[in-house]
Amino acid sequence: MNLKRILLAAVLATAPSAAIADDFGVTDTAIRIAVQDSLSGAYSQYGVPSLNGVRYVFDKVNAEGGINGRKIEVVAEDDGCSPKQSVGVATKLASERSVLAVMGLTCSAAAIAVRDTVAPTTPMPFISFSSGGYTSSSPDLGGLKENFFFITPSVHTQGGALVNFVMNTLKPQRVAFIGQTDVYGKEGRQGVEAMLAEYGQKIIADDTMEPRGTDATAQVLKLKAANPDVVIAFLYQVPAQILLRQANELGLKATIVTSASVTDSSIYKSLPPAALENYYGSMMAKDVLDSARMKPIMDDLRARYPDVTFNPLVVSGIGAAELMVEALRSLGKDVTPEKLAKAIDQSKDVKTSALSYPVTFTPENHMGGRGLGIYEIKNNAEVLAMPGYWPGTEKASEPVVAN
Repeated sequence: MNLKRILLAAVLATAPSAAIADDFGVTDTAIRIAVQDSLSGAYSQYGVPSLNGVRYVFDKVNAEGGINGRKIEVVAEDDGCSPKQSVGVATKLASERSVLAVMGLTCSAAAIAVRDTVAPTTPMPFISFSSGGYTSSSPDLGGLKENFFFITPSVHTQGGALVNFVMNTLKPQRVAFIGQTDVYGKEGRQGVEAMLAEYGQKIIADDTMEPRGTDATAQVLKLKAANPDVVIAFLYQVPAQILLRQANELGLKATIVTSASVTDSSIYKSLPPAALENYYGSMMAKDVLDSARMKPIMDDLRARYPDVTFNPLVVSGIGAAELMVEALRSLGKDVTPEKLAKAIDQSKDVKTSALSYPVTFTPENHMGGRGLGIYEIKNNAEVLAMPGYWPGTEKASEPVVAN
């Protein structure tokens, strides 16, 4: 009798964990999806807006009854924009098997680390909001993983998009480059260099800055000596702000064009107007957040989440969540990680409410983003320079305006 009790107790003790291990967060009434991102500290401006973009979409879907009778639950996980911490969080989620999918991973280095170490060990699909790396869309370079997707243009594609904009709009004869010392800056340079070659040009001068750098004097003086017409910059927000300020102070007259990592428009209010006279930024959004086109979404977001300061990265969360909803609906009641990954992989020309481009994935290409929109600063406010997005994967003479 005692042996039977011991065996029964063992079965009861292991049964709940086995059930959790088998359902991947899918029950008769709920679907659990993790958003793993930088939610605190210096890089929280990258993760918090996109997390709430995801919540915004899922909350609306839940209010309408959910997906095939199930409500979506968001599980928020902070990875601190750290590759090591990010791998730890993703490993925990994969081993617990308590969520169906993982979204977020806005920081590129963190996303690549998870893609290469954790994604191959689990059937869970990952949708990253980062710009990833060139390898994210290149099977030959080993970066393509069947369950890992990027909703935004790769860094390499951003470089191509900025060159297409610059060459067709500003028409420079001399283009210089400055980028971070990490993979973001290096792959941005590769994209710029590759697309410039399509126009018969080369980078005439280049330099680097540390991601947390606080002084760009030497870099600005080096670029100034090369006398460029345009400087393309792949820098995070703080070094980009420093570059713009010191370029103005030290007399660098070139037009400066930044990649899509400058996310907080408040930095423009801290710069003198002269520093922004010859400046263009880029983004994934279909328009600047305070525009008439984005106003209904932004008003709703700010009413729902009044304590959140939103920036253009919110559109990555919105776009990815809308794509996730479409993929889940296509599955009916039979939802598994494997089937969800396959459904995402078959997404074609998915138009979202916030992204400037439609999203397409194929088994050979898990980079959903196609290009960048361009904005400029007028009266300390962002204004769309032109409608549409500039493609970054091929030479283009004009932006594409999605219907």
